[in-house]
Amino acid sequence: MMLLPIYRSAVRQFDSRVRAVRPEQWSVSTPDDDWDVQRLVQHVIVGQSVVPDIIDGRPANFSAGSSALTGPGLVQEWAAASTAAVEALSQVEYRDQLVQLPDGPASVEELGWRLATDLTVHAWDLARAVDAPDEFPNDLLAHVLEHARESAGSWFRPNRYSPAIPVPGCTDDLTELLALTGRNRWWRRSAANVVA
Repeated sequence: MMLLPIYRSAVRQFDSRVRAVRPEQWSVSTPDDDWDVQRLVQHVIVGQSVVPDIIDGRPANFSAGSSALTGPGLVQEWAAASTAAVEALSQVEYRDQLVQLPDGPASVEELGWRLATDLTVHAWDLARAVDAPDEFPNDLLAHVLEHARESAGSWFRPNRYSPAIPVPGCTDDLTELLALTGRNRWWRRSAANVVA
């Protein structure tokens, strides 16, 4: 089963970037419009923290979590949430088990691929925001992109993502993945996109 190794790889990628955030960088802008680093990390923490509840069939509270925490507190909360999410996903016996997501029922397998995609894209967001390395393992990108392509219409809805950016057929996997979510691979922070 390829899902768990890829998901764990995506967790490691985000983890390395969130631990690279310097104290003065929590308020800098990211490629996510209107999100600074702190809000981006809070968003990812919430996404991971609800995984055990979703898998166990309990109502998931997407508004709970890290709103009061900053800096090192967010790093600790990320570590706890991601560890619990990995553990919950690892214990599922049947990957075709249905779970309830905000946009309808899905298999645990699909949930895992959505999580891996979300983590990979947001790890890139974070890397760009804090000037950390923004390259990823080839196997992670290839597998995440394969599933993202197949499910782009249902995963990357206009109310959650910017419109996809057209790319040439010879584009590398990272550029194509980012373009599916409306991101420009060459985004850089500038005076025009600094969050106050």
